[in-house]
Amino acid sequence: MTILKFPHDKSLLNQLQEHVDELNELYKSLNKAFTVVNAIEEKITGAEAHYDEILKRYSKAVGGIEHVEVRWLEYSSGIGVDVDSGNIVFTPWEGDDEDPDVS
Repeated sequence: MTILKFPHDKSLLNQLQEHVDELNELYKSLNKAFTVVNAIEEKITGAEAHYDEILKRYSKAVGGIEHVEVRWLEYSSGIGVDVDSGNIVFTPWEGDDEDPDVS
């Protein structure tokens, strides 16, 4: 009687291990990507805050937000979309303190 050895690459356990190894590599790559995305998001948050300060000063200089061209509002963190109506909404800045350095 001849006993045939089951092919190693057909073993379900080996297939499982190969997939586990592949998934582990993919998860490592995904975690690296998330780390990069989070770092970029942090930079964006800081840049938006600075942009909003400049936009606020400009808005005061031209007589209010209604006098600011729409293109300058694109990167403001105060712009959003009302999910119920679909309208674009601008959330004014908190406080209306006087900025003597408006130019």
